[in-house]
Amino acid sequence: MSNENAIQSLQEKIDRLNKEAWDIRVNDSPKSLEISKESVELARAVNYQKGLAQGLQSLGFGYIRVSKYDEALPILNESLSLFESLNDLRGEAIVYEYLAVIKRNWGDFGLALEFLFKALALCQQNGFVENEGTDHYQIGVTYKYLGNFEKALDSLYKSLAIYRGTNDRLFQSYPINVIGSIYFENGDYNRALEYFQEALAYRQESGDKLGETGSLDNIGFTYFKLSDYPKAIDYCTRSLAISEITGDKRSQANALQHLAEIHTQAGDSEQAIKFCHESLELRKAIGDKRGEIEIRLFLAAVYTNQLRQKDNNKILEWLTGALILAEDLKAVDLLSKTHFHLYEFYKLRNEYEEALKHLHLHIDLEKEFHKNTINQKVLNLEISYRAEESRKEADAIRQRNDELTRLNREIEEQKKKLEEAITDLKATQAQLIQSEKMASLGELTAGIAHEIQNPLNFVNNFSEVNTELIDELQVEMDKGNLAGAGAIAKDIKENEEKINHHGKRADTIVKGMLQHSRSSSGVREPTDINALADEYLRLAYHGLRAKDKSFSAKIKTDFDAGIGNITVVPQDIGRVALNLITNAFYAVNEKKKQLGDKYEPTVTVCTKKAQGNAEITVIDNGYGIPQKVMDKIFQPFFTTKPTGQGTGLGLSLSYDIIKAHGGEINVATKEGEGTTFTVLLPSQ
Repeated sequence: MSNENAIQSLQEKIDRLNKEAWDIRVNDSPKSLEISKESVELARAVNYQKGLAQGLQSLGFGYIRVSKYDEALPILNESLSLFESLNDLRGEAIVYEYLAVIKRNWGDFGLALEFLFKALALCQQNGFVENEGTDHYQIGVTYKYLGNFEKALDSLYKSLAIYRGTNDRLFQSYPINVIGSIYFENGDYNRALEYFQEALAYRQESGDKLGETGSLDNIGFTYFKLSDYPKAIDYCTRSLAISEITGDKRSQANALQHLAEIHTQAGDSEQAIKFCHESLELRKAIGDKRGEIEIRLFLAAVYTNQLRQKDNNKILEWLTGALILAEDLKAVDLLSKTHFHLYEFYKLRNEYEEALKHLHLHIDLEKEFHKNTINQKVLNLEISYRAEESRKEADAIRQRNDELTRLNREIEEQKKKLEEAITDLKATQAQLIQSEKMASLGELTAGIAHEIQNPLNFVNNFSEVNTELIDELQVEMDKGNLAGAGAIAKDIKENEEKINHHGKRADTIVKGMLQHSRSSSGVREPTDINALADEYLRLAYHGLRAKDKSFSAKIKTDFDAGIGNITVVPQDIGRVALNLITNAFYAVNEKKKQLGDKYEPTVTVCTKKAQGNAEITVIDNGYGIPQKVMDKIFQPFFTTKPTGQGTGLGLSLSYDIIKAHGGEINVATKEGEGTTFTVLLPSQ
């Protein structure tokens, strides 16, 4: 196996390990933790960034699951950095959620909410529905810690709605369980019991053993509050049994402590003390100092109630140990509680001076605790406010993004429609341009037909005369009349010269027609501008005459003999001349129709060489062009002709042709008197 194949095989193995670890992260957290460690080690060895990011994510969750937050934090920070480099938005969202859990457990509720709202925004913007459900759940838990039960329930019910929609029973159990705990804290034990039992059913169905122990313990302690001790003992005992199997020491300690409290209330102090000692050892093992203090105070209370007035150093030992731990933790609430227990202990021993000292310390600490509680509530309100503002800002950003997405979609649709319209317009333009070319060619052809008719008439006539003369020649030769035959031969020769002359004239006209009708080659060549202008003047005139026999106009020319040849594309310049001259004839013809015989239509074509340019000027004495449309005459499709008589492309095409030659086309007009078009072409 090649090295490349070996690496690919390892990457596939890492992907399989990560999937397995992720799939069992809730149901079998210890195994998921071990698989994640193997995955991370392999991913580091082959520098597989994607596999490493996912492995670290599962590993971080595993450490959170067993409350090892110090170990989870750097692992999750590394995972987040990798997901950001990979642009894996789902991975980023999940890690932000886990970081929030750590910050919340360390009491930094503000940062926890900040991380959770970041995660939620990523999920909502990218459609990560299931992850959105866990974000709402964690936000609800955080608000519960802050004592804001209204916001907590709002987020928890949102989470529950999402997971009911996906029919994920396991993830439904989490918001259900916390909703139950909120009712429990507010003293509504019957309602709390309903939620705890629903969560238990879903966790048992899903095989979530860690979750099942928590639900059983919650139900047991709720029955304890309802004074149903047999059921309370049953559920807490079941919770203890499962937590022993899974090795969850924290859950074992909780179940044992609750069993101790239940047995105490049930009057079985010996059993209560036994459970207390077992819970205490577990608290020590996992480093749960707060839990250890609570157990010590509970043991002291049990011993005090059991032994009463008897001197018992064991009670003092529990209380002194609790005091040392509370001072070490600087836990004001536990210090206050410990001093109160010491006050009662010394009062029972009639050591009033010592009792009074602890009572004063308890009172002072209670004042401080309540002051801190008020300050914390204020802080919690501030955190909630900031979180709410952050949420509103995130919602506003999301709404803006949604609006931008909608607008972009509309713009894309409009763009598509415009592109389709432009395609249609281009097709129409092409058709109109072709129509204009065909119209121009038609006018040209009509003129050529008229021009070619004259030489053809001469050719036909002289050919007929020569046929008759040849017959006469034959007769004279038969008679032997050589003088008469010579005269007839001379006439035949003169006629043949005329036929040849007019034939060549027709040939020239046909060649010109073919040259004009074919597409422009774009090749510039020296061209006699005077001859070109004269030819297209006559072609335009005869073209109009062919269409309208009544048309007539006076034609004037003024050609500068010194203009010489100009290097141009002759077909293109011919089209320009034809268009300008045809427009001039049209203008004077329209005026003639209105004014009749009192008006003489006149079109003048001039050429001139001036200031390094060759000028072609076309002048008509028509009605002129209205000033209000002067700025539009070179625009495509603009025309002053009636509908159906012009496309408005002639002048636009002429303008483009002259510009392509580096020249200019100018217009001067006076309404009622006429128009002058001047074409300037570089003579070099």
